[in-house]
Amino acid sequence: MKALKIAVPLVLLLALAIPGTAYASGLADGRVVIGGTYSLESGQVLSGDLVIIGGAGTLHADSLVEGDVALIGGLIDAAGEVNGDIFALGGVVTLGPESVLHGDLITMGAAVDRAEGARVEGQVTVESMQDGFDLSIPRIILPQLSTRVDAPSIRWGQSIFNPFFAIGWSILKALLMAGLAVLVVMFWPERTARVARTVIAQPVAAGGLGLLAAFFGVTLIVVLAITICLSPASVIGALILGAALILGWVALGLEVGRRLALAFKREWSDATQAGLGTLLLSFVVYAVGLVPCLGPLFGAVLWMIGLGAVLLTRFGGQEWLSATPPAENRAV
Repeated sequence: MKALKIAVPLVLLLALAIPGTAYASGLADGRVVIGGTYSLESGQVLSGDLVIIGGAGTLHADSLVEGDVALIGGLIDAAGEVNGDIFALGGVVTLGPESVLHGDLITMGAAVDRAEGARVEGQVTVESMQDGFDLSIPRIILPQLSTRVDAPSIRWGQSIFNPFFAIGWSILKALLMAGLAVLVVMFWPERTARVARTVIAQPVAAGGLGLLAAFFGVTLIVVLAITICLSPASVIGALILGAALILGWVALGLEVGRRLALAFKREWSDATQAGLGTLLLSFVVYAVGLVPCLGPLFGAVLWMIGLGAVLLTRFGGQEWLSATPPAENRAV
């Protein structure tokens, strides 16, 4: 699947990226641009892939990109030649009259301005998001709420009607979660760090507590929701449970980001570590989730461990007894 070929190097490039105006990575002489600009001048050759996230790229006439071009929420003005594919999730793709695309053009919710004379030798796949997302799980249909025979059934969940759309939607969710992780760590760095240390120190205890809390918490929320007087309490309970799940996931991402920084010998801020770690963790869980039976269980276990660690530390407000604080925070 060609879109998957783009998504895999995208994750690797993001793992090495440092947020800023623009960043150039040396993976196969590829380039990743985050919120900045990139220009490939006439006569120049880019031997790797080009990834643009929230930025702008210009491929001048007589330029050549030997790899793929991936665009997420930015602008790409291609007047040269691309040997691979062009994949766009949001943003604007402009193909000039002299542009040549030897691969496929795959867009999801992106605007395409294709000039007369622009050549696309591969397939053109356009997914429009104007009608929103169809969230329905196949084969799970709730009973009709109307007595009419022709009343439509209500579907819940997620329907993957196109593999390209599924990959793009997963990328978008991972990016949103990474952005949320950055915000959480910026405002509550110490609380998130305490939860992350508890995840490492007591994963079994945290996972068990998280499973119990999720089971009884969801049961209590449902019971309160079916009442009239206590229904507002169910909304509050759902918000608290959701906040605990998010904080636990961000703490897991923070720990992954710290290990990435050590592996690549980089000095990243806590917010950067949390963003990159959460992004990579979300992609890994999505990929493992494709495995039948065991895949969804892997993600559920991680969510429960994070939830339990949040409860053990009282939303990061206190250090768990078995968790070891960093050296700079210990008493001398």
